[in-house]
Amino acid sequence: MSRQLIIAGFHRSGTSLTAQLLHRAGLFLGYEMLEANPSNPYGHFEDREVVDLHQQILGDNDLTWQVAGPLLPVVGEARWRWLREIAERRNAEHRLWGFKDPRVCHFLGLWKYVLPDAKVLVVYRHFADSTYSLARRHAQNLFDGEGPAELHRRFWSEPDLALRMWLAGNEALLAFARTHPQDTMVVSMRMLQDGFPLIRALERRWGLGLSDVPVGEVFDTGATTSRSGRQPVSDRGLIGRVRAVWRELEALSRRTEAMLLGEMRDARR
Repeated sequence: MSRQLIIAGFHRSGTSLTAQLLHRAGLFLGYEMLEANPSNPYGHFEDREVVDLHQQILGDNDLTWQVAGPLLPVVGEARWRWLREIAERRNAEHRLWGFKDPRVCHFLGLWKYVLPDAKVLVVYRHFADSTYSLARRHAQNLFDGEGPAELHRRFWSEPDLALRMWLAGNEALLAFARTHPQDTMVVSMRMLQDGFPLIRALERRWGLGLSDVPVGEVFDTGATTSRSGRQPVSDRGLIGRVRAVWRELEALSRRTEAMLLGEMRDARR
């Protein structure tokens, strides 16, 4: 019987680091991975077919990946059929598989419908660092002439765009976590940077059969950037929502830490 673990987190939140770790630990992540680039020098660990599916659904809803508000996607029969085909083929070929794509924040409900026993690992990062990293990446893309210039420019023509995107993605993740608490684990990028034993925690929680790989073997401190000052905000009305989302994410990650510490104490008795 096949099992599934989905890696979900907003853009620039440490999901590539997490996917690299889980790939080395034995999680099958796809047949054709997106190539590495300067903003992700070790690779995205994103399967092209899954990313293409998510992009097509966004396009069907007249959206790009820059989702900045609540999304209840309209999904046509052709997309449902594609999603089921992905799930059925991988279930047939792999004991344990999953995927990573930041866009999945808005599509977890679709995948959970098709894969009712799937587990979801949520990875989050402080809003100031995520939005700063996005701005850096798209400033470089704009300078290099890589990709649609109008999408890059939106981060400056709409000053709160990145923050609204962070809110939309993480609010969707929290809604899923509240609905499926037994199938969701939440960790922060900071926890991973500090060496949190992620594989051990996943094994204690769900017993997926992953090989233990220390986070330090894949984490490169030079591959991440942090904002030196405070998060700029044009719409002050966003501040309360951002703080509420941050507090809830932090509470859920503390629960993950407590779960592992509690089970380790029990094992020593």
